[in-house]
Amino acid sequence: IDSQHPGHSMKPLMVDLFCGLGGWASGGLAEGYEVIGFDIEQHAYGDHRYPAQLVVQDVLTLHGRQFKDAALIVCSPPCQEYSYMAMPWTLAKAKAAAIRADTTGKALADLNLLFDACFRIQKEASIAAGRPIPMVVENVRGAIPRVGRSRWNFGSFHLWGDVPALMPITLKATKNKGGSWFNVAHNTTSGKGQNPDGRKLQ
Repeated sequence: IDSQHPGHSMKPLMVDLFCGLGGWASGGLAEGYEVIGFDIEQHAYGDHRYPAQLVVQDVLTLHGRQFKDAALIVCSPPCQEYSYMAMPWTLAKAKAAAIRADTTGKALADLNLLFDACFRIQKEASIAAGRPIPMVVENVRGAIPRVGRSRWNFGSFHLWGDVPALMPITLKATKNKGGSWFNVAHNTTSGKGQNPDGRKLQ
């Protein structure tokens, strides 16, 4: 991804990791970003497809230097394991207890592998760019005991990383009844009960 490439858009670049169906992409496009998404597979929900350029690639194989021209990195690593262990079920509690009991830290490291990859990629991108590149990671409340306290939340959506990069938009949106990037990205204003937009639910 190189802004010097002929024909490259003059729009700011948003890199969308674990992009799913494009919840973040929809918001980024609405805000005037060029968006490139990465996921291990192409997702589909009825007629819904990723709304921007999609690269099918395992995020673990990415190196942040590819994103040295990014203005923003957004990530939604899978949340299912975190959500499962937050449930009041015997097997879920046993799994959470086993991770806590592992004194080597390997079980927790394995659980957080994709979450931690986001911060690795951001660090590599920032070093390659010679400037900080902001990143926001979205996940569920159940991730907090494993990855640490979130910076901000909107209902069950929790955000880690450089959340202030999004806050002016969100605060402004409070006055206009939900027109924020976060609401656009996650379809929270559509009135639909089931959102085919890749958002994470707890």
